[in-house]
Amino acid sequence: MMLTLYKQNRYMLAFSPLLIIALAACSASTPASTIRALTPTKPAPSSTASVTPPLILTLTPTPPLLPEVISTQTPPEFPLSGIEIHGVEGLTLVSEAGAYWVRRNALLWSDVEPEQGLRNWDALKSLEQELISIASQGMQAILIVRSTPPWAQKIPGVYCGPVKAESLTAFASYMRDAVARYSIPPYNVKYWELGNEPDIDPTFVAPDSVFGCWGDQKDTHYGGAYYAEMLKVVYPQVKITDPQAQVLVGGLLMDCDPVNPPTAGSGKYRDCTPSRFLEGILINGGGDFFDGVSFHAYDYYYSVFGQYGNPNWHSSWDTTGPVSINKGRYLKDLLLTHGYPGKFLMNTENAIICGRDGTESTCQGDDYARTKASYIAQSFTVALAEGLHANVWYSLYGWRGSGLVNSNAQPFAAYQAYQFNANSLRLAVPGGGLTDYPGVRGYRFIRGPKTVWVLWSLDGSPHSVIFPSLPDAVYDIVGNPQSTAQEFTVTLSPVYVEWSQSP
Repeated sequence: MMLTLYKQNRYMLAFSPLLIIALAACSASTPASTIRALTPTKPAPSSTASVTPPLILTLTPTPPLLPEVISTQTPPEFPLSGIEIHGVEGLTLVSEAGAYWVRRNALLWSDVEPEQGLRNWDALKSLEQELISIASQGMQAILIVRSTPPWAQKIPGVYCGPVKAESLTAFASYMRDAVARYSIPPYNVKYWELGNEPDIDPTFVAPDSVFGCWGDQKDTHYGGAYYAEMLKVVYPQVKITDPQAQVLVGGLLMDCDPVNPPTAGSGKYRDCTPSRFLEGILINGGGDFFDGVSFHAYDYYYSVFGQYGNPNWHSSWDTTGPVSINKGRYLKDLLLTHGYPGKFLMNTENAIICGRDGTESTCQGDDYARTKASYIAQSFTVALAEGLHANVWYSLYGWRGSGLVNSNAQPFAAYQAYQFNANSLRLAVPGGGLTDYPGVRGYRFIRGPKTVWVLWSLDGSPHSVIFPSLPDAVYDIVGNPQSTAQEFTVTLSPVYVEWSQSP
């Protein structure tokens, strides 16, 4: 793989030359590789290696995606909306935003058990207070478990990397004790994410990276098979301890589409082998040893109001919509192919990001602020329509301009958009897509006695639509009431349309 490594603070940043040029100009009109990560100082690696395209490669233009019809008789068990935090600071804002899920990185094995068999739970006092606070406010923590201690490292010196085979039982023992300790009051942790972006090779990140690095670029499935071996040992111990515990495959980066690889600047196909990590888990018999799959989905702002995309997954604001649709459907198809259609999906890092670090003038302007607010309405709406178990915004204070609030905890329009979406669609039942209005993307939901439509322009032009009956209410993305006429003009900025009865 050909990478240019750039070091910032203590984390390795991996950029392709094309991305450096594009971001330096603060223009995403030709965005390059997927470069992102868990913290503001930690973008993830990308690759532009030449590979032979698979036989199933399709190079025809990607058509607009029609929403899948996900309909149930009863509301979802849990609300969809979540936010990642980096400490207890801001937790009240998260609760007031209407979030149910709070993702927290992380429970560090190396801190608790630096010497085998000697566990120091006092090292987690600060984290324990956060977990208590999350539970006391009626929210559910998604707790990432990572950081292999030196005595258990398969690759010496690499904390983010895999556990060696002879220490897998020790890891399972640690997980059994962690679940016994934190699955009960006052912590009530039920969702355990094993690693964060494990589908990254350790050569592309710092040894103590907060993301990665179980990946193996020499393997046809990038190390997924070995991750399955870990699951086979750990999962039974977790379930014996707490049958209600939910084990998640650690949030997959899935840098690019392995079915239809994009081309690099040289015109050669990119190596999308890392995205076959889950396939490796399934092929090696790991499908019975996890409950759900966590994945990450970011779009890039194109420096024009309402426009964004992720070319690594052939997604765009005016065709497919948020990239989470393409990634989620790839995962669902893969699980179905291997006989696991019942596994749930959680998008545990979702955002639209801007520029190289979010400080560029384009990222500070009103157009980006309005685009971020619109994107929140779109991405959370499609996540619910596509049947995701959770959709977690990254993050409260943000990375590369994605924050819901500024450094002084003052809310952006994006926070208000998040809050209104979370309340408007809380426990709503998806009712399928609305396809009667050309140029308009729309979704239908049932929330109690109400019917809610969410609509926005797909092609950027305003479109006049005639509703089947006079709505009871129409709201913009932050909840401001709009005209309730039966004919309405839909623009790039989503609107929520409500009826007390089905129209």
